[in-house]
Amino acid sequence: MNDNNINVLLNNYCNRREFVKDTLTGISTVAFGSFMLVNQSGCSEGSPTAPINNSDETITVDLSSSENSALAMIGGTLALGANVLDSKGILLYRQSDTNVLAFSRNCTHNGCTIGSFQNGTSACPCHGSQFDTSGSVVNGPAVNPLSQYSATITGNIVTITT
Repeated sequence: MNDNNINVLLNNYCNRREFVKDTLTGISTVAFGSFMLVNQSGCSEGSPTAPINNSDETITVDLSSSENSALAMIGGTLALGANVLDSKGILLYRQSDTNVLAFSRNCTHNGCTIGSFQNGTSACPCHGSQFDTSGSVVNGPAVNPLSQYSATITGNIVTITT
């Protein structure tokens, strides 16, 4: 090597501190960008897969049927699967002899299907949001209550409408 090549190498030399700083800045930028992309696409408020909500439809639940017997008692709950009113299903809670509450099983945080009521709350398996038997948020990240349907009891028949 001649002296000119050595001088060029010495003048373009980057010290260790600059190298570490530039490398960490690059890694941080990529990590932050990835976090923001995942956060924005995976945790949008609302329901990406909204319930069906057909206003002309009704659902009936026969409380004398053994599969619905849990709802026959005050404090009883029942989780219905997807149906003509709601593509995520409906969660029912027997509040009194004459009152049943009906909620969408569509989590208001990210649209996942919430489970049945256990010990007075229903949990979302995706991010852990919890809702009480009145449909209110007990534990986030959800901030909005569950959508509620109208439900009436006549004899042993519960009728659910939008």
